[in-house]
Amino acid sequence: MCSLKSSIVNNLDIEATAKTTIPSLVSYSCQYWVDHLVHTPPDKTLMETVKFLMYEKLLFWMEVMGLLGKAYEVALILKRTLAWKVRL
Repeated sequence: MCSLKSSIVNNLDIEATAKTTIPSLVSYSCQYWVDHLVHTPPDKTLMETVKFLMYEKLLFWMEVMGLLGKAYEVALILKRTLAWKVRL
């Protein structure tokens, strides 16, 4: 992911690595997708898309969040996603 040669990145290089390997659109979408989701009425088609994200792309998303220094936000984002799902 993110064109890294190894999953292990020196802590001092994380910010530089994130800036050079994560496109700004990916950075934005990884951080703020749930803000858009919770303002969208739930329906079955959108639920299938969220399920695909959670089942197929979760680890990639978590990796990007970690590189962005936002790993602490992952649990809150997942809780907000579950709250949105309950409205379905």
